[in-house]
Amino acid sequence: MLPGRVGGMPPGDGAQRRAGGSGLPCQDSHNSTEGSLRPVFPSSARRTAFALQVNVQAMCEHFGIEFIGFLTLTFADHVLDPREAQRRMNSLSTHVLRPRYRRAIRVIERQKSGRIHYHLLVAVGADIRTGVDFVALSRGDYRSAPKSLRDEWSFWRMTASKFGFGRTELLPIRSTVEAVSRYVGKYISKHLYNRISADKGVRLVSYIGEKIANSRFAWAGGHSKTWRKKLSLFVRMFYESGAIASPTLSAMRMAFGPRWAFKWRDCIVTMPEVDDGKNCGGIA
Repeated sequence: MLPGRVGGMPPGDGAQRRAGGSGLPCQDSHNSTEGSLRPVFPSSARRTAFALQVNVQAMCEHFGIEFIGFLTLTFADHVLDPREAQRRMNSLSTHVLRPRYRRAIRVIERQKSGRIHYHLLVAVGADIRTGVDFVALSRGDYRSAPKSLRDEWSFWRMTASKFGFGRTELLPIRSTVEAVSRYVGKYISKHLYNRISADKGVRLVSYIGEKIANSRFAWAGGHSKTWRKKLSLFVRMFYESGAIASPTLSAMRMAFGPRWAFKWRDCIVTMPEVDDGKNCGGIA
């Protein structure tokens, strides 16, 4: 048996159980701004968190929340280097996660101690939720766990150590789709709060299988909104002069190449911010 195995012993440590905590992820709280931990997200992280929320909801709605498991993977040793963490996780993803699960969403978290671990939502392909007594689970009574859930526990007891992982937890989702999407997103916040310089460039969220949203977008407000307004005016000016056939970005690309906006960026930013009802959404 693995240390801290899933299913064979209650999730969480003994001290936590004696204190009355459930030790189960997603069981007691779904507040994504829990406590005083409220770091200021950089724009890229906020976009990643937004895309994560959309993809979590889409995944749960597509497969059904009964078929989704919340999987926490902790390394057997004290892994601090994100490159080593990624090496082991990439190996696990290639040989285990991708062949076993139709879809998965993975979030990295650096804990206060500096240790790195991962939280995942996985589409297990079987109903692991129906009939589960979550109150009994919180007391360490696993008799209500269906065979499909016990099979997952057994699989991870045999598999985790082969890839350098120790304690694992895989549990059904107790709450709603909306709540679990906020809960998973909370780990981005926790990671940003505890990250170190070595974490720069480390991917916060990874996906296995399809996703419907990505983080390559700009918020429609602030500086980006101003840029879009001026860009629309700039394109319309070319259209009205007869230089392009239609007031669209594709027409500008055809006439002046793919880097036209970069080449004329100084001219674009000097355009007046005139809102004539055509600025936002008037180009495509």
